Amino acid sequence: MEIFKPTSIAVIGASHEAGKVGHEIYKNLITQGFSGKVFPVNPKGGVILEHKTFTSIQDISEKIDLAVIVTPAKTVPGILEECGAKKILNVIVISAGFGEVHTEEGDALEKEVKTIAKKHGMQLVGPNCLGILRPSIGLNASFAGSLPPKGSIAFISQSGAAAVGLMDEAAHIGLGFSTILSIGNKTVLDEADVLQMLAEDPETRVIGLYLESIKDGRKFLRVAAAISAKKPIVLLKAGISDFGKKAAASHTGALAGADSGIQALCIQAGMHRAKTLEEFTDLLLALSMEPPLLSPNVAIITNAGGPGILAADAAAEAGLELPRLEKAQQEFLRSKLPAAAAIGNPIDVVGDADADRFRAALEACAKDKNIDGVCVLLTPQIMTPTEEIAKAIAERLKKSPLMPVVTSFIGHEHVTSARTILKEADIPTYGTPERAIRALASLRKAPIRGRGLKSTMASRPRMAALRVEKILSEQEIQTLFSAYDLPLPKQSLAKTSEEATAIAEEIGYPVILKINSPQILHKTDVGGIRANLKTAKEVQEAFDGIKKAVKAAKPNAQVDGILVQQFVPGGHEFIIGLTNDAAFGPLLMVGLGGIYTELFRDTAFRMAPIQEEDAYAMLQELKGWKMLLGMRGQEQADIDALVQTLMSVSRLAAEHPEIKDMDLNPMLVSSDRIIVADAKVILQ
Repeated sequence: MEIFKPTSIAVIGASHEAGKVGHEIYKNLITQGFSGKVFPVNPKGGVILEHKTFTSIQDISEKIDLAVIVTPAKTVPGILEECGAKKILNVIVISAGFGEVHTEEGDALEKEVKTIAKKHGMQLVGPNCLGILRPSIGLNASFAGSLPPKGSIAFISQSGAAAVGLMDEAAHIGLGFSTILSIGNKTVLDEADVLQMLAEDPETRVIGLYLESIKDGRKFLRVAAAISAKKPIVLLKAGISDFGKKAAASHTGALAGADSGIQALCIQAGMHRAKTLEEFTDLLLALSMEPPLLSPNVAIITNAGGPGILAADAAAEAGLELPRLEKAQQEFLRSKLPAAAAIGNPIDVVGDADADRFRAALEACAKDKNIDGVCVLLTPQIMTPTEEIAKAIAERLKKSPLMPVVTSFIGHEHVTSARTILKEADIPTYGTPERAIRALASLRKAPIRGRGLKSTMASRPRMAALRVEKILSEQEIQTLFSAYDLPLPKQSLAKTSEEATAIAEEIGYPVILKINSPQILHKTDVGGIRANLKTAKEVQEAFDGIKKAVKAAKPNAQVDGILVQQFVPGGHEFIIGLTNDAAFGPLLMVGLGGIYTELFRDTAFRMAPIQEEDAYAMLQELKGWKMLLGMRGQEQADIDALVQTLMSVSRLAAEHPEIKDMDLNPMLVSSDRIIVADAKVILQ
C-alpha cells in the first residue's frame, strides 16, 4: 500500500517552468496538504518553487517511497534503472510516447520499461497516465488541478481525462473519493492488480472502474469475484463496439464480442455494470452512501402522481417489488394524511404536502416489516417547502440508519438548495425518478457465480486424435462429441447413393441427408440438405440432387461425402455455442436456435467453465425460458438435459483451447430428449 500512502516522493522531471506537467505535479504535491517529503529532480539543478532541486535520484540520501517520472519517453528506461538501484519499488510513469502511439519505437520502449520494472520487482503504474490522488492525506501526485472531496470511493481509470472530468463534477453531485488512480497503458500493474491492492484499504467502501480494455479477463474475474463479496465494484467499459474479431462463419462468433464478455464477467463476478457515465456516477453515489437493500421490497413516496407512476414502472423493470403496507401502518397514515392521499404503494402525500406528511410516510415505511428500502420523490409546487422537507428526510433517517433511502427532487431552480441539504446529509439525490429507482435497485447484493471458474464435472483425458485443421469433419465431430456425451443422432458418411441407401436402411427411416464439406458451413444456403426421406428412392434422388446443387453453388468446394442422419422429430430449437475471445478466453453461449438465432438474438453468455447453477441461470435469462417451461398446454422441455449439455460443452471448452468457434445449432429440445441436429467446430 506504499503506492497509496507514501511518506516521501521524488518528482523526476520536475520543471522550473510554470504550466509544464512536471512543474504542476510538483506544485500540487507541496501546496495541497501532503505532509510527507517531496524531492524535485531535474538534471539542470537549481531551485523550483523555493526548493532545492536534485540533479539525480542518486543524490537524494533519504529513502523514497514513490517516484513520479515526468520525462521524455526515451529517457524513462534509464531512469527506471536508477530507481531500481536505489530500491524504489513504487513508480508512476506519467510520460507518454509508448505503446499508445502505435510505432515500433513506442512499442520497444514500453517493452523495455516492463522488463526493467519486472527485474527490480517494481509496482509500476502507467506509462501515459494522469497519476494518483489520495484526498485523506492531501496527496495529489497528478496534473489534475485540485483534490476532489474526501470519501469512500476508489476510482480506477484507464483514461486520465475521464478521471479529471469526474473529479471536477464530484462536489456538485456529492461524490467523495478515497483514491483516484489513472492506470494508463497498464504495462505492469493492470486493473486486477490495483483491485487487489484496494481490497484491504480501510478507506475504500466501493470501487469504480472506467476501462477501455481488459488485459486478462479470466484473471480479472477471479480477483473481482473475491473482492465484490466484500466491496461493491462498478464497471464502465468503453469501446465495446470494436472489441474482438467476429467470426462470420459462426453464429456464436458473430453474436459475441466485448459486450457479451463484459456482461458475462459482471454476472459471474457479482459486479455492477454501468452502460453510461451518468449511470456510473449514479451507482457510485448510492453504493458509497447507503446500506444494502435486503430484499426487493421497496416503497415509493411522492407528492405527485405522474412521477410516482414513472418510478413504479422503473421499479418493475429493475426487479423491485412494491408491496402494500401492513394494516397498522395504513391506519397510521390515514391518521396523518388527508383523505385525498393514497396510502397504497406508491404513497401519494398529495401536491400540497408539507414536511410532516413526508416525515409520517417515512416513519410508516421504517416500521413496516414488508418494506426494506424507500424512494422519495418531490416536485416543487408553489406551496412545497422543499428545504423543510429535505431537512425532515435527513432528520427521520437518523432514526433508521439501516434502511436505504434515495431521493429525486425533480426540477432545478426551486430544488437546488434542498438537494444541497440532502447531499450534506449523505442522502443520494437524482434528477429523475428512473435514475433514483435504478440506484436503489443496485443496493441489492448481486449473487456471485463462477468464482474461480471451476468445473463441477469429473476430469476426463484430452482427446489426442483430433487433426489440426481449420474445420472438423463430421467424423471428427462425432468422435469429439461422444467423448463428452453430447447427444448426436445416428449417422454415417456416404460416398455414393448406394452407400447412402444402405446406411438409411440400417439407421431406419425417415432420414436426413447433409453435404459434408470443410468449405461449406451453412448447408441450407447451397441446397445441401434434404429432410424427412422415407424410402430408398427418395434417398437416392436426394443424394443426386444435393451433389448437383452444391456443384452449381460451390464448384470448387471439397466434398468429402454426404452425411446420412437419423431424422429427429421436431422440438424447441436452441443453440449452444462457443467462441474463444482474446481477453476472456472461451465464452459459452445459449439461446434460441435455428433460423431465429441471429433474428432474435435471444442469448446468454458466460466464461467457461461454468457450474450447474450458472447453466440454469443462463437459461432463465432467455426470453425462450417460457418456451422451455411449456406454453399453451405444451409439456415442459427436458431442462435438466439441456443444462447437462451446457455443462459438457463448458468442459469441452476448458479442455480444448484450440477450438476457436463452435455451434450446436439447432439443438432439438423436447419433453423427453435432446439432440444435436447439426454442429460446426472451427479450430484456431
